[in-house]
Amino acid sequence: MTVEHIVPASAEESVLEEEILSEESLEQQILTFPIYQHYIDLFQKFTSSNTKTLDVEERIYPNLTGSTLSGPHKIAYRSQTLYFIHDYHFEYNEIPEPDDRENYSITFLQLGDALTGHKGIVHGGLLATLLDELTCRVGFLNFESKRGVTANLNVNYKKPTLVDSWICIKCTVFKKLGRKCWVKGDVYLIDGTKKSLDECDVLTSCEVLIVEPRWVDQLKH
Repeated sequence: MTVEHIVPASAEESVLEEEILSEESLEQQILTFPIYQHYIDLFQKFTSSNTKTLDVEERIYPNLTGSTLSGPHKIAYRSQTLYFIHDYHFEYNEIPEPDDRENYSITFLQLGDALTGHKGIVHGGLLATLLDELTCRVGFLNFESKRGVTANLNVNYKKPTLVDSWICIKCTVFKKLGRKCWVKGDVYLIDGTKKSLDECDVLTSCEVLIVEPRWVDQLKH
């Protein structure tokens, strides 16, 4: 075997080792955050009476955010998304206006310094991509087919998201009529001192219109 064959393999192993160590370190860090533990505890309590949420399976592998943009200095950590969807909504009822039944998701992420637009600031396009993806994931679960497409995405940037920030993205379904579903998404800045999202700054917000097209069966996941 030539040197040319050995070096790339070693480099690839080093990168993989760095990714594993980075993710493990960040996971240990977020476990100390009160707000993270709050939602873990809340999820366990919620699913004790709303068991259908436990059957949720991620149908779309996020090749862009879960692979291309994932790793040290990029999306360095991404938690499992916690879905808080009341069993009522798994009957795929209309939602003409917001009600008291839970219908939202929570995801924690750490964004590194390779995701910048302006120096030191996370690129707005990345935040829009994450919001699009995560709002769609919870919105799709309100369709019986569990599939759909983005029809419209409106994003409002309120404050810069600095690199190496921990964020929480909350996505809430607030309306559903037939094949249309409206979802609100918010990006919150979190740290080890915050205990609730009410204490956190909103960095970016959006509203998304999702539709279940009549050709939905042609969508492959």
